[in-house]
Amino acid sequence: METPSLKLIATLTVTCLVAAATLGAVYMVTKEPIAEQKRLELLRALKTTLPEYDNDPAASSRVISLTLDGGQTRDITFYYAKMGPDVVGVAFVVIGQGFQSFIHVMLGVTVDSEISGIEVLEHAETPGLGALIELDSFKEQFSGKSLENSKLVAGNMAVVNDGGDVQAITGATISPRAIVQAVSAGMKLFGDHRAEIVGGPLE
Repeated sequence: METPSLKLIATLTVTCLVAAATLGAVYMVTKEPIAEQKRLELLRALKTTLPEYDNDPAASSRVISLTLDGGQTRDITFYYAKMGPDVVGVAFVVIGQGFQSFIHVMLGVTVDSEISGIEVLEHAETPGLGALIELDSFKEQFSGKSLENSKLVAGNMAVVNDGGDVQAITGATISPRAIVQAVSAGMKLFGDHRAEIVGGPLE
């Protein structure tokens, strides 16, 4: 069995070093644009989901450690919409299991525990079917809904196919169902921890 020559080893070492340096340079060049893009996406989601405000919700945020059902503890970032000194709404991310991916949804809730809006942040659902959850006609159904004024199934919001009152998408029930379940869980979380979420000083 032949032993690799020192020349070959040196060549491979130099190649790896050049590749690492190139990747590092690309990261440094793209780091700030990527961060800026994420910031803009966050601002757009907050604008879409929160009630009218006169502050900067992205800057008025707080990470709260909440004990969820089952006893596990989770740190959740809440973004606050304010009019003058008063908090009028809160937005936070909820996650549902879709057909092909986890679906990340920004959920906006008024202080009166009504949904002010939802925005799909991230998913990898089937184009033309599950991906239709991004349509305004689907998302707008949630505005004004609460656990009190919705048709609940076993205590949860649900799509029409499951006995609820959220209209799913023809040919794609799994993705809308994932969003409804995630939103319902988010509304319960807000209701159970409202005092912790709405009270206290903001950043």
